[in-house]
Amino acid sequence: AEDAESAASNGSAGKFISRLRSMRVRKQKSTLPTQIPPSPVPQQPASKEVPAVPSTLAPPPANSRSTSAPGVVAANAIPEPRDTFGEWAGPRYPTDTERTLALLQAPPAAWEQLYSAILCPRLPLPRNIDIMVLQDCPDASEPFVIFRSTISVLCDDAALPDGTLSVFRVLDDALLSFELCMPAWLADFLLLNRLPASFQEPAKISFVLSPAPGATLPPFPNPSARLVANRMLRARKLAIYVVDKLALPLMTQPAPNFVNAADACARTYLRDQTDGMLIDHVAVFEQAGETLSDAERMALEDVALWRRLRTAADKEAGEYIGRPELYLHLTCKNKSVPAKATLATIKASVWKASGDVVVHYEWADFVRRRIAKAQALAS
Repeated sequence: AEDAESAASNGSAGKFISRLRSMRVRKQKSTLPTQIPPSPVPQQPASKEVPAVPSTLAPPPANSRSTSAPGVVAANAIPEPRDTFGEWAGPRYPTDTERTLALLQAPPAAWEQLYSAILCPRLPLPRNIDIMVLQDCPDASEPFVIFRSTISVLCDDAALPDGTLSVFRVLDDALLSFELCMPAWLADFLLLNRLPASFQEPAKISFVLSPAPGATLPPFPNPSARLVANRMLRARKLAIYVVDKLALPLMTQPAPNFVNAADACARTYLRDQTDGMLIDHVAVFEQAGETLSDAERMALEDVALWRRLRTAADKEAGEYIGRPELYLHLTCKNKSVPAKATLATIKASVWKASGDVVVHYEWADFVRRRIAKAQALAS
């Protein structure tokens, strides 16, 4: 019995000691150093020092070229200074003036194509209008002028007069001085008709075109059609769209109803059947005591021009360019819309609300008055 008890006690003690050993091993593993000490480097035997040999070569002259083999550097050669700032800053970007000169020297197409009458319609401007280019500077309280002149100076292609302010003064070329004062993005936009790469299309404006209440013009096939266009679209384009959808011949001739009514009134005043091509409508109507509006005068001149071009034998006389904005009247909230007004201007200054802009169309006032006058004279 005593032997059994001693064996049991020895077994339990052995298990306890084995657990202590295992715990000690785990503790040693957890406290091992994370870095292995470097292995000792074997020392090499010290080499004998070699005495320096004095150079007996004379330095080459300053202006002479080195004739040594490639890769061999002369003993007294002076190293070239390094451009440490250029290495740090990297390549230099061209200035705005250099980029503008590059655009002018190498345009993307011929100047005759860039400034054709189709792409760039001529816009007559008064010669006394001032042209100024201002540059913004963060150190200045307001932008300062870098170019100031007039349209007459740039159109005459002459030297810069004394009163012209320009940072770049090319004395014999005023236009080139103006172009050099432009930044590159402005020269690219104005001279080459190209938008910068960072340009984003502005938000478009939705609108609805419908005939005015009581108008004789018909509605569109889909009257509630919602149209979307660029905010810079002008009202003249809206009139052209109306002419196209309603199949009106206003792009090739004046309004037929106005032409017929004007001829009928003129023949009634003259009391004969004179051909309408030989009638001076303005003179006849003024002699009859009528007071013509400026819009009707322009329309009668347009009719006379159309008839001259139609009967001209010379092909170089040109073709008739329709003016639908002259015979159609566009309104928004009962206010007249000028032909040069943009959709952005119409929405901001006339519509003044959110949602789709509603534009009404009808015949111009002078067209309806002339038709009514012809009917009254005929009765």
